[in-house]
Amino acid sequence: MNRNLLVAGSLLAVAGCAANVDDPSADGAYDAYDIEAAPGRLRAGDVVAYEAETPHPYVGGWKHAITSPGAAFVRAHLTGFSLAKGDYVTVSSPDGSRSFRYEGRGPNDDGDVWAFAIEGETAVVELHSDSGGGHGFSIADIAHGTVALDPGVVSSDEADPRSAPLALRPFGGTPEVVCSTDGREDIACHPELDAQQKPVARLVFISGGGVFLCTGWLVAGKYESTLITNNHCISTQSEANTLEAQFGYQHTTCGGSTLASAASAASVSGGDVLKTSSKYRSGSAGGLDYTLIALRGSPEAAWGELTPTTSAPRVGTPINVIQHPGGSPKKVGYWRDRTQTARCQIDTTDQTYYHIDATKWTLHRTATRSQTGYSCDTEGGSSGSPIVHGETGKVIALHHLADVDPFTCQNGGTEMAEICADAGELLRCARD
Repeated sequence: MNRNLLVAGSLLAVAGCAANVDDPSADGAYDAYDIEAAPGRLRAGDVVAYEAETPHPYVGGWKHAITSPGAAFVRAHLTGFSLAKGDYVTVSSPDGSRSFRYEGRGPNDDGDVWAFAIEGETAVVELHSDSGGGHGFSIADIAHGTVALDPGVVSSDEADPRSAPLALRPFGGTPEVVCSTDGREDIACHPELDAQQKPVARLVFISGGGVFLCTGWLVAGKYESTLITNNHCISTQSEANTLEAQFGYQHTTCGGSTLASAASAASVSGGDVLKTSSKYRSGSAGGLDYTLIALRGSPEAAWGELTPTTSAPRVGTPINVIQHPGGSPKKVGYWRDRTQTARCQIDTTDQTYYHIDATKWTLHRTATRSQTGYSCDTEGGSSGSPIVHGETGKVIALHHLADVDPFTCQNGGTEMAEICADAGELLRCARD
């Protein structure tokens, strides 16, 4: 059993709010006591073997329906992908309401394509060609989703993210770090934050044998459409190649259940990893827990960007934590609790957080004096969220830790001043 603890300063975090369930063990089983205090990436499914392929070379069109019984969503992995000029592949829902198109050798130009997620248990893969002549592709494996990406599309009880068999929450509920009562609201409750929320995306990606969810956001940088998230979410180019960044995934009204239409949302492919810093310090490097990725296309033109600041956060500063908690539609941590009497705010600055891995009796730490603590609710899947200054609209920290102070139930983020210094010219950071 892996009882991981966080230490803030000299305080051992042996108690606190709620905790997060780790990734499953190698045999796929969960241990109810396998708990850590960091709000890690949220596991949302598994990669399973699959066999189907076009003729090689293909001589015309080809169509295949993938059905993974009980899946909340399906992602098809197309390998050896190479099409003749003018030909294309669509991966669609059975009714055609959601469809994505792929050409040439795929978005990464390497013949390896993780198609975007199709809600439900069936995805239709179709090759569109009049004359053929290309190599085609194979479907090597698929992602079987176990958490509903669209809460309105659930194919079975087991696909409900709130269900016990799927959520696997040993203490009930989602793996939240919620202090007192949950103060988060739909982002639609705060139209004044529109410019702040638009660049924030839900991230769906493959790592090892699993599908995971995190949060990320478009950041002002040297390259157009640079996205930032946590290193403990995405740390390698192979993970970035599987990324689907979903912008505009949110409810249209405050407290409502209607999601924004497909025309008001967009999925964007991952791109090149520009730089990453490990979650914990190793020698004289790392400990800031961030990754910068240049996304494909130009999503920044439609969704805007957030500007980080090198100005140090101050205790008492009001903050907005814009996030996709548990992979859900976009929310904002604005109030500390449901009564909406106290704002989310910065509580501590210039902290160093320590992590004890009791299985190996090793001590890890963040970069020295690089962390800020705040009172605001988050959840697994919120990793990578921007901590936005409530008055200036600049980003002052990158959320990545939970329950850093068990006595006050704080969450923790890396101060953007430290990330700006480490990233150098890759980021355009303000001074105010």
